[in-house]
Amino acid sequence: MLAGYAGLVADLRRPMSRADEIRRVDSRDGWPIALHRYRPAVGAGRRRNPVVLCHGLASNRVTFDLDGEVSLARRLARLGFDVFSLELRSHGASEPARLTGARRWGFSFDDYLASDVPAAIDAVRAQTGAARVHWIGHSMGGILLYAHLASGGAGSIASGVAIGSSMDYSAATSGFHAALGLRRYAGLSPVIPLGAALALSAPWTGRSGTALERFNLWPENVAPRLVRRLHARAFHSVSTGVLLQLATAFEPGGLRSRDRSRSYMDDLRAASVTTPVLALAGDRDAQCTVEAAAVPLSALAGPTRLAPFGVQHGHGSHYGHFDLIIGRNASTEVWPAIEGWLADHDG
Repeated sequence: MLAGYAGLVADLRRPMSRADEIRRVDSRDGWPIALHRYRPAVGAGRRRNPVVLCHGLASNRVTFDLDGEVSLARRLARLGFDVFSLELRSHGASEPARLTGARRWGFSFDDYLASDVPAAIDAVRAQTGAARVHWIGHSMGGILLYAHLASGGAGSIASGVAIGSSMDYSAATSGFHAALGLRRYAGLSPVIPLGAALALSAPWTGRSGTALERFNLWPENVAPRLVRRLHARAFHSVSTGVLLQLATAFEPGGLRSRDRSRSYMDDLRAASVTTPVLALAGDRDAQCTVEAAAVPLSALAGPTRLAPFGVQHGHGSHYGHFDLIIGRNASTEVWPAIEGWLADHDG
């Protein structure tokens, strides 16, 4: 048993694949954030607009580059896209938050939106010379896409892809609904050490499909070693301020600003956004149902498409939250939908 555990730990410690370069840029409030660049493959035919990848809550760039064989970032680079994987403040290689000082825990979703997102887009445009970027966001990364469009950022986005994302979960079933009662304890700490807890449990995952695993993915659709690697490498501590603000997305009317003065769904409707947006959803996603993923699309004025994945939609397996990127057949069933969307809107 101990030998088996040692083998699992050794596998988790194997070096991760690396981007071609890592650059830190200052967000608009001065917080250094990381951009991991995957340069377009030589001879692939360079695409016009670069791609920005944005991870979800508590996650990092590993979402899009988990393994040499399971890497949406590298796949897009092979197709000729200049790919930049963004790590928001205190995620991955970005400067970590602290309990005291100027860059401390307690920041909110609005800090990502107002400071990190526009700084990353500006840096990518400056580095590539492109006027606009394609934005691919997983989970909270997709919510940031919608909120950015609602906040007047449509001119910087050539097209968007939201994976397992919504701005209004109030009418849909989600595993997060059960956690809303914990908000009363949010003042006890400015940070939730989620990443450390998941990393410690990683060697035991990928076997029996625990409730935690099913919250993040559909176990039968992800190779066990990738389940372990995901939980060991892809998660970080979460700022309580982010959790409290995202909790408003589960109330009627959807996501609101930190001071609750704005409804991002209302702003999205009022903005008459014509940016093309593709929404991907898994039929067994415990965080974002197909119905929830469709809600923000109804507020957009431009070309949109809802692409559900799962057995009842003609695919080889059910799909959970992360499987849309790292599932056994994601490279042949899901990724082509993303690639086609980017190609169709790259002019």
